[in-house]
Amino acid sequence: MATTSRDRFRGKTATFLAGCALLVLAVLLGASFVSAQSDVPPWWPIQVKSYYGVYDPSQKKPGQAATSLSRPRLEEWMPPLAPAGRYTLGVCVPHLKDPYWIAATYGIIDEAKRLGVGIRLMEAGSYHGMQRQIEHLRHHLAEGVDGIILSAISYAGEDDIISEIRAREVPVVELINDVNAPDISAKALVSFHEMGYLTGEYVAEHAEKAGLDEVRVAFFPGPQGSGWSPETLDGFMEALELFPGRVNMAAVAWGDTGKEEQLDLLRRSLAETGPVDYLVGNAVAAEVAPDLLRELGMEDRTTVIATYIMPSLYDLIRSGAVQAAPSDLTVFQGRMAVDMMVRLLKGEKAGRDFPFRSGPFIPMVTTGNIASYPFEGLFGPRDFKPVFELEPRE
Repeated sequence: MATTSRDRFRGKTATFLAGCALLVLAVLLGASFVSAQSDVPPWWPIQVKSYYGVYDPSQKKPGQAATSLSRPRLEEWMPPLAPAGRYTLGVCVPHLKDPYWIAATYGIIDEAKRLGVGIRLMEAGSYHGMQRQIEHLRHHLAEGVDGIILSAISYAGEDDIISEIRAREVPVVELINDVNAPDISAKALVSFHEMGYLTGEYVAEHAEKAGLDEVRVAFFPGPQGSGWSPETLDGFMEALELFPGRVNMAAVAWGDTGKEEQLDLLRRSLAETGPVDYLVGNAVAAEVAPDLLRELGMEDRTTVIATYIMPSLYDLIRSGAVQAAPSDLTVFQGRMAVDMMVRLLKGEKAGRDFPFRSGPFIPMVTTGNIASYPFEGLFGPRDFKPVFELEPRE
């Protein structure tokens, strides 16, 4: 009997849900795990998808791992022991305007404290601030940091400065936002193509269960040219091919992830499109959408789904105002970036002694399963404030 697109869809969904069950178990066990080794914190191990081998960006597509690397390996991530020397790491992130990046910095600071390394954190103010971020990178280099953790604003626009830093024998670990960068030392991140795919898969399943023969979608990827938002859209569109009905992409609107800019994008787009079945987008777009939809009288017609989760979305999913979002386990990525850097500073080689690229397994957090994901496990303490300077332990 021939396999239909619907059968393939259900098969992929079953595989995904089985993987999610493994992740939930790993996270819950990790939260209660107490090791006899004092250097191992209670939230490890976690399941990650890892790539070993030699990085060749000429064999890479944005949002996906380079084909020069090995096939992905599902394994348990274990952190290194504290280094013997005193190290200080420079950290550059796009901004701290939303809770997503605050959660990422919590992971960095928390792991840096555990390992006794120092931190110097700088933020560029927005995704329009690539030149400012480049200045921050040069500042870290001039200040003599031992390594740099970078969440790049541009997929390819910072390749030269990364090469300049590496020429000075300072390692650079990329965090969350993918880069082309032939000279990048290692990457702690997930695939935003996969994040988009899981989001599209969820929309297709949700629409099919609702009995819809056609869906109208307004999509808000985020900043164009970044190392994540275009890939999110690509993955989303690929997954929607599994929907047996007709898909009408009523709008695709790009913009920085500042709250006011996203609200303006949503308002202008919905004024042009009218009601849609699904409003899908970056976490900031999803955060501002419910109030706007109520204002426009569209809340009963439109389902809101995000392409990633951040702390402010957690309560919206729990209340049902937002239906679902995949989680890249932001805090864990921050911790993994610090772990990778410490391993590099100890003389280990990325791609051989530890993965060149690795990131947590991605679960879909929904109104139906959010109780399985404690807030602190996803994002850290609710009252955390970014720490811009942390001194290394004596």
